[in-house]
Amino acid sequence: MTTAYCETTLNYARGQELSPVPVVINDGRDPGCHLNFEDCGFTLLEHHSEVTDWRNEVHLTSVHVPEISRLAAEFSGCDKVVVYPPLVRSPVTAKTHEDYAPIESVHSDFTDDYLDMIRQEDRPYRRFLEPLLAAQGLSRDDLRGASRVLMLQFWRNIGAARPDRPFALCDAATMPRNQLEAILVPEYAGERLEFEAFVSVAPDDATHHHWYTFPALTLDEVIAFRTYDSRCADEGRAFWTPHSAFLDPNAGTAAPQRESLEMRALCLFGV
Repeated sequence: MTTAYCETTLNYARGQELSPVPVVINDGRDPGCHLNFEDCGFTLLEHHSEVTDWRNEVHLTSVHVPEISRLAAEFSGCDKVVVYPPLVRSPVTAKTHEDYAPIESVHSDFTDDYLDMIRQEDRPYRRFLEPLLAAQGLSRDDLRGASRVLMLQFWRNIGAARPDRPFALCDAATMPRNQLEAILVPEYAGERLEFEAFVSVAPDDATHHHWYTFPALTLDEVIAFRTYDSRCADEGRAFWTPHSAFLDPNAGTAAPQRESLEMRALCLFGV
């Protein structure tokens, strides 16, 4: 049996509002925790980086983007990788864009619409994606021709080992599609993107959702999780991984604010 890390609340959707729901967060480091990435949608990886300044976007782009490209290819076995720009969440970046504060609601970043969104010419998302494709010598035709499209995300703690609002993930196999609702996100951090995300509706029984965290993450550890996979979608399996920041009662009232880095990697197969 997996050891519980803490009891807390997570914010689920209830109509147009968010509703706090009591949950148990399990310790993903527990030796008895046997989670399979293909089913649950996430895993903890060891990954040493040559980054020397985790808060410098220019440095992250030059050093860490190629590292994440290699990691995503090794982890997934894909043929091509398109890495999105680094996203640092911290008290400093949140002053620039509120969207860069820890997200305290149960969500998964993309819906079934992701594949159409990246392939279609007339979507606002193209202005964001096309320069990233071009930098890798790819085009929208490559997206259309790919036999499989996978979106991997890599989450790293770059601040204190015990922050106030760490990261929790739900075993995707325990949250079926009918408990997720699609919402439109018109823009993010001031950029018009118009993408769909999933929010999770408040459950009748939250114990059916199995939540995990990895306490005291170091710089040499990264959580890899899946937020879209065309193969899973075709097979009728979960391609989402619900996740959320949560207030950690074990961190104490004087816990430092969270600082974290998110890297998204669009993985293409058969191109």
